[in-house]
Amino acid sequence: MSAASVAAPVTTRLHFVDNLRVYLTFLVVVHHVVFAYGDIGGWPNGPQQPEPDGFTSLLDLVAMLNQTFFMGLFFLLSGYVSPRSLDRKGRARFAADRTLRLGAPFVISYVLLRPLFTLPIYLGIPAADRPPYWRFYVTELDPGIAWFLALLLVFALAYAAIGARPATDRQAAGRPVHPLLVPAFAVGLGVVTWLWRMVVPYGEEVLELPSLFYLPQYLTLFVVGICAFRQGWIACLGPRTGLLGWLLVAVSLVPMVLGGHEVLSESMPPPAALSQLGFALWDALFATGVILVLLRFFQRFVDVTGPLARFLSANALAVYILHAPIIVGVVAALEGLGATPAAKFAIALPVSIMLSWAAAALVRAIPGVRRLL
Repeated sequence: MSAASVAAPVTTRLHFVDNLRVYLTFLVVVHHVVFAYGDIGGWPNGPQQPEPDGFTSLLDLVAMLNQTFFMGLFFLLSGYVSPRSLDRKGRARFAADRTLRLGAPFVISYVLLRPLFTLPIYLGIPAADRPPYWRFYVTELDPGIAWFLALLLVFALAYAAIGARPATDRQAAGRPVHPLLVPAFAVGLGVVTWLWRMVVPYGEEVLELPSLFYLPQYLTLFVVGICAFRQGWIACLGPRTGLLGWLLVAVSLVPMVLGGHEVLSESMPPPAALSQLGFALWDALFATGVILVLLRFFQRFVDVTGPLARFLSANALAVYILHAPIIVGVVAALEGLGATPAAKFAIALPVSIMLSWAAAALVRAIPGVRRLL
């Protein structure tokens, strides 16, 4: 990763970071529409167990590849914007601000929107066995998309407690990372992920958290984001960054071919199996590569702003909060349509995206809401 070895302190907003966050929010909507029409399941009113075919297999592949990197990159970007806020506000104000900015959306999502998200689950219970709704509401603890806000709040409060403010308010000059450290980081993350998944196996939901088996990646990338700001790494994203990313994506196929693919079979190997290590190495190498490619691409080609970009960015958090019940509603509306899953998906995806951003803008227009979302 090479570029100028010295960079001026960051004093202006990095538009490509905002645009990348918008893209990741778009991927979140895509991911959940994929869940609704794919074969993986996990969506309240998605197909129960559709027969696998070429289309549903493609959707499952999209979901698996998305999951390797997109939430991790969210945590990285969240870590990246945290130091400047901590430096400006101090620990107490930073903690209070993050509690409000993340805690309030969590409460909105969990208390108000969760009933809409889980309603198909309740209605799917046979009438003879269906409990009163209030009992279902207090016992069905699925947080939906709110898990990200809760985990990010934990990370942010931990950073407020132990994060140190630098002696100067100037960001460090850009310091390029040695290229060999990047694959070493990815391999190390893969090994740690393998060990962690002996406790929380891949694909298993624990404590109502849908992807706790990615916790090492989430925590590590949040810390990497903080270091990226402190060390000025973003200024050093040169052309070789993208090439290195593509190389890591290519290399990730090696452990997958050598045995990692067995994890995707119907008879999943035990967590300590070497095939699980191969899958975890693929996972970490692929995610690191894609993240490098996206960072470089957006820095090089999407570091722009304008009315549309500002609209999309300003409403991205609200879209994240609101999109899940909107997708549930869109899927329900299309359920009686005499069309293939592929046709329904082609309709549901753009409609869900447009409705999510429209709803976000309308909700944020309510007095007082904009400060929370």
